[in-house]
Amino acid sequence: MEDLSKLSEEALRRRLQKFSTELEELEEEQGYVLRQSGLHLPGHVVKKFEADVSALKEALTALKGELKRRNLNPF
Repeated sequence: MEDLSKLSEEALRRRLQKFSTELEELEEEQGYVLRQSGLHLPGHVVKKFEADVSALKEALTALKGELKRRNLNPF
């Protein structure tokens, strides 16, 4: 991820909202796919879901940390 200290507050908040929405949608999709009975998912698909979720969570943590560093409420 790029240097967050160079982004404006507005840009940080937009990214925070975007990544939060993406994470929510990805977790919903993952839950739906994994609940399908009779559907075998290759291990790499499950690992991809996990990697994507992890990357989004890391990005969200970094964005919230930058907003907090600036003494701004991340929500």
